[in-house]
Amino acid sequence: MSRTTRLFDLMQILRRHRRPISAAVLAQELEVSLRTVYRDIGALKSIGAEIEGEPGLGYVLKPGLMLPPLMFSEEEIEALTLGLKWVGRRADDGLSRAAGEALAKVAAVLPGELRHKMEVSMLWVGPGWERPQTVDLQLLRRAIRSENKLRIVYRDRKGERSTRVVWPFAITFFESTRLLIAWCELRQAFRNFRTDRIEVAERLGERYPRWRHQLAEEWLSTMLPGTVSGRAYAVVTPQRMQERSMHQDIVFYTNPLSRGAIVHWMLEEIGVPYHTETLEFGTSMKSPEYLAINPMGKVPAIRHGDHVITEAAAICAYLAETFPEAGLQPAPEARSDYYRWLFFVAGPVEMALSLKASGFELTPEHEMQMGCGGYTAAVETLAKAVAGRKYIAGDTFTAADVYVGSHIGWGMEFGTLDKRPEFEAYWAGLKDRPAHRRTEEVVAAAMARQSGTDEAQPAKS
Repeated sequence: MSRTTRLFDLMQILRRHRRPISAAVLAQELEVSLRTVYRDIGALKSIGAEIEGEPGLGYVLKPGLMLPPLMFSEEEIEALTLGLKWVGRRADDGLSRAAGEALAKVAAVLPGELRHKMEVSMLWVGPGWERPQTVDLQLLRRAIRSENKLRIVYRDRKGERSTRVVWPFAITFFESTRLLIAWCELRQAFRNFRTDRIEVAERLGERYPRWRHQLAEEWLSTMLPGTVSGRAYAVVTPQRMQERSMHQDIVFYTNPLSRGAIVHWMLEEIGVPYHTETLEFGTSMKSPEYLAINPMGKVPAIRHGDHVITEAAAICAYLAETFPEAGLQPAPEARSDYYRWLFFVAGPVEMALSLKASGFELTPEHEMQMGCGGYTAAVETLAKAVAGRKYIAGDTFTAADVYVGSHIGWGMEFGTLDKRPEFEAYWAGLKDRPAHRRTEEVVAAAMARQSGTDEAQPAKS
């Protein structure tokens, strides 16, 4: 493979990933060394590619990048032209202008022959059914992007008006109309609102309490049965079938005030859709329906298609292996540390901290008999493992850091683990990751709701 071809391939891989992808994963896919990946990333940056990241953190290609020439087939040119022309004729003014500018940018970087094929394309977009729009769709799109609540005044088909607060998460463009899809607080259900019947829309500046991809997954599950929608309505490609089997079937059973926060962080890191089922201690967590998932009646657990996985450490390891594109498995040379420390914390450290918090003082005989050994030995071993290290296994962030970091941060916060310099330094490098911050917001909201009746306690179960 020539270097030019490799650089184009590297750009294509980066385009496919919306979240940072580690150099190790890039090297594996390109079949080159890490050193080559770092050198190629530098070369792309030097010619204007807006790639963010650094060794150990992963890389992500910023949107809006220039398109390299000589990369489209004749059919790809036709598909791009037709799609952008359709957006220009069917979308709102903002998207229409953006489509025209994108079309011009594509044409500008194409070689003469390909540009000519684009200009003389015989695939046309005819006029659609135009409806007057009182509310600019740009406002609705911004609310979706920022996951903000909207207050709308809506006129139904009978002409009756109502004022509602909705959580918008998608807009569907049909030939005859456009629909805003949202959760409606008034009806406590998903509703589709024809945008030409929305008379007033106001962004409230308040973020709704769910992630928009979660709302989309829940909404899709309320649609037509699979035998109908799959055969009569959905256009399913082999790639899309694979994506469905790998992505859409994750159900996450948790309680925000539990070890489920570890898995929540992991799910946010891998960046695939999942549906959350929040269970209550002692009631729904012990229901026959959930006991069929986890006979222990404890969270967290996930169901992925036909597979059920319980225990936070096992779930983290499973997700890292099942979704390798997230880059949360270490390079082969770091696998020994990865498995060692992931399960050391899941076993000896977890048990030692729990016994200590419960007031059990182990005798030397007990320490010999129990797998955790003594509290002091377990903590000292963990401190040495993280001392001077940014990550627990190799030079990249992995699922082991999610699990080990959660226990260290959690233990220091609730006093089950001393605030040693080694722990504070290691946790400082993890706690501000965006995925962890998003998880913290959910936990903080749950604790705030509980604080009216109960004091916040360390998460359990």
